[in-house]
Amino acid sequence: MAQRVSMWRSTVQAFSIPEVKKRALFTLGAIIVFRIGAWIPVPGVDLEAFSSFFQGFGGGIFGFLNMFSGGALENFSLFALGVVPYINASIIFSLLVPIIPRLKELQQQGEEGRKLITKWTRYATVLLAIIQALGYSVVIVNQGLLKPGQPIIPFYFTSLIAMVAGTIFLMWLGERITENGIGNGISMIIMLGIISRFPAYVRNTYLQISTGSTSPFWALALIIVFIGVTAGIVLVQLGARRVEVQYAKRIVQGRVYGGQSTYLPIAVNQGGVIPIIFAAALLALPLTVINFIPNLQWLRNYVGEGTPAYLAAYAILIIFFTYFYSAIVFDPRDVSENLRKWGGFIPGIRPGRYTSDYISRVINRVLLIGALFLTAIAILPYLIIGASGISGIWIGGTSLLIVVGVGVDMMKQIEAHMVERQYESLIKKGALLGRKL
Repeated sequence: MAQRVSMWRSTVQAFSIPEVKKRALFTLGAIIVFRIGAWIPVPGVDLEAFSSFFQGFGGGIFGFLNMFSGGALENFSLFALGVVPYINASIIFSLLVPIIPRLKELQQQGEEGRKLITKWTRYATVLLAIIQALGYSVVIVNQGLLKPGQPIIPFYFTSLIAMVAGTIFLMWLGERITENGIGNGISMIIMLGIISRFPAYVRNTYLQISTGSTSPFWALALIIVFIGVTAGIVLVQLGARRVEVQYAKRIVQGRVYGGQSTYLPIAVNQGGVIPIIFAAALLALPLTVINFIPNLQWLRNYVGEGTPAYLAAYAILIIFFTYFYSAIVFDPRDVSENLRKWGGFIPGIRPGRYTSDYISRVINRVLLIGALFLTAIAILPYLIIGASGISGIWIGGTSLLIVVGVGVDMMKQIEAHMVERQYESLIKKGALLGRKL
């Protein structure tokens, strides 16, 4: 607790540093630009008709994508695609790197290799943005949501250019935030989009309680649960199983290297929010298909959001994707081989296959804790909605996990600026003292 108080105090003090203040102002300006663009509509769309359509079909994949765009999809604005194409492209490449030898070699080449992978990720982002924008445009045309007299072919051209350009601009803005602002730019944009929806959730909850449709007890209960879930997310995000590693002493050109003890951190939540995103997106697709086919509407009573079948499938998919993602991005055999090359070993465990098997056992146990926690916070909102009757609350799941995770990362970066400032101050004092001597 004292460490958290110190971290918060350091964060507040950091804003007195000119460099941090400059970065904070740049980030604030980028936030304003992002929120303005979220309200500029794509030309040619009947916004009232689209709003009615969205309210009826927003519970499936549209509602899921709308959350990541910060409501821009609901407004069918220039930023309707958000950074979802970039997220999808990044996830695809992160999954392909361990599988394709060429990509794995590039990643191991250092900065130049990673730059090339980033370049390909941007090209993939543009391609995915074109496909997604075209899909949205087809839905608008087929559902008759164009303004009266709006030509179809010019609309396709305009909407495609506008939404793809909006995604490219957000990708560029995110990179500028990472370079000149505070925190990871893409993550910040996603977090801001989610936070922008929170006032609507709070207002909706207040209206339901004030009108007497829901007991006032739930106002206090929601605050307590919100604080508890936030604290739990912070603990899990920062939690890791430390596996002790020792390095044998080596003599190279008359110098002694190694002989020290360190640890291998195995994060409790290795996949972050990705398992929940995969599970939610996979379940949202059939619900969207059901919404578009009137003869299948009766299935919503059995497989719709919040039903026992939906929650059971949700839990199973989250646990599956937690282990699947870890198996793709974390290879115990590579870790074991790297330890052997550098003269490292785990006390009591023989090198090679025995070390790999030991790390695998530790990962499986730690991942179980992370998977169960992700499942709990993903299902919690549905349980509270069912118990309280309050609709449209999100105190867990994807949204809060992203917000808290990005917030923790941002505070770490601010603290890093504080440490860097202290080191610079010590270097200057040392140089000044050296001149005097």
